[in-house]
Amino acid sequence: MFAWYFGCAYKKLPKCPQDIADYPLDTISKGETDIPRWRKGGVGGVQLNVFGDSLRQFLDAYDLLYRLEKTYSKDLKVVSSSTEMRKAMKDGKIAILPMLEGSVRLENKLSYLRFFYKQGLRCVTFTYYTSDLADGSDGYVKNNGISALGKEMVAEMNRLGIIIDMSHISAKSMSDILDITKAPVIFSHSNAKALCNVSRNVPDDILLRLKANNGIIMLDMVPDHTSDAFVKWMRKGDSVYYTTKGKFPGDKEKLKEVMATWEAAVPRPVVTVKDVADHFDYVKKLIGVDHIGIGGDYDGLDYYIKGMEDVSCYPKLLVELAKRGWTTGELKKITSENYLRVFAEVEKKAAAIKD
Repeated sequence: MFAWYFGCAYKKLPKCPQDIADYPLDTISKGETDIPRWRKGGVGGVQLNVFGDSLRQFLDAYDLLYRLEKTYSKDLKVVSSSTEMRKAMKDGKIAILPMLEGSVRLENKLSYLRFFYKQGLRCVTFTYYTSDLADGSDGYVKNNGISALGKEMVAEMNRLGIIIDMSHISAKSMSDILDITKAPVIFSHSNAKALCNVSRNVPDDILLRLKANNGIIMLDMVPDHTSDAFVKWMRKGDSVYYTTKGKFPGDKEKLKEVMATWEAAVPRPVVTVKDVADHFDYVKKLIGVDHIGIGGDYDGLDYYIKGMEDVSCYPKLLVELAKRGWTTGELKKITSENYLRVFAEVEKKAAAIKD
C-alpha cells in the first residue's frame, strides 16, 4: 500500500520539531505519522513537504531530511526519480519524495526552483494562497488564474521534471495550468467538489480535463473536504467563534467557554471511511480508475475521519473499496501504479524538452 502525501507537522503543533530527537520516527509519536504506523498501514512511499519560513530554514529542512534518511536507513530512502522510487519500495524501504507545499518559498525565482531541484525537490504545490504566480483556492483574485510569471514557472517545472500539484489553487488557475502544461499534473490532497462543495475540491469539468491530461487526483482524508454536513458545521462554528472574539477581544477563557457550550449543543457530524470511499466511487465513475491516487494530509489535520485517524489506517479504506467491488488490479493502480506512471511521464516529458 502506497500513500503519497504527508503534511509537515508545523500545521499541527505550536512549534515544528527542530531536530531528529524532537520527533523520533521509530516510535509511536503524538502526531499521526511515524515509521511503526507507516509500516502498519502498508505505506511504501510518501511525498514529504520540506518546509521552511525562510531560505535559511528551507536549507536547514533539507539538511534534516537527509539526516533523517541516515538515522533511519533501514526504513527510509529519499528518492529523486520514479526508478529510484520503485527500487526503494522493492527493497522494503519507505520511499520519500521531497515536495514543497506552496511555491511562495521559491520567492518567485526560477533559480531557486533549479537549485532545489538539485537538492531533490520533485513536486511543488503551485501556490498555497494567492501569490504572484497564481490565485489560491481560498484567496482573493489577483491574477485571474495564473500570471505571466506563473506560466514561466510551469514551463520550467516541465523542463526540469518537477510534478505540478494543483491542490490549493483556484479553479481558474487549474484550468490555466492544464492549458499550457506539457506533462501530467496531480492533485496531492483534494476531493470531488460535487460531493463536498468547498473551493479546495475539484469540480467535474477540471476532473474531465485531468483525464485528458493523463494526471491523477489523490483523494484525501480531510473531513471538511469529504462531507458537506461537516463543512456546514465548521462554518457555523466559525461564525460563533469570530462573533464571540469580536464581542470579547482578548478574553481567551470566555472564547473557550462559549465554543465548548456551542459544540456541546451542536455535536460534530461524524465522517467515516464510507464517506471517503464515496469520493473514490464518484471519481472512478466520472473519469476512470487510472486517474486516482491516495492522499492524506496527516499531521496537517484539525479533525479526523472516524477509522482514518492516522497513517496506519489506509488498509481500512482498501477493505471498504473491495467490499464495493473494486478489484485487486484497481486497488494496485490507486495505491502505486497510477502515481508511478505519472511521475515517469513527467520525467519522460522533461527529457524530451531538454533534447
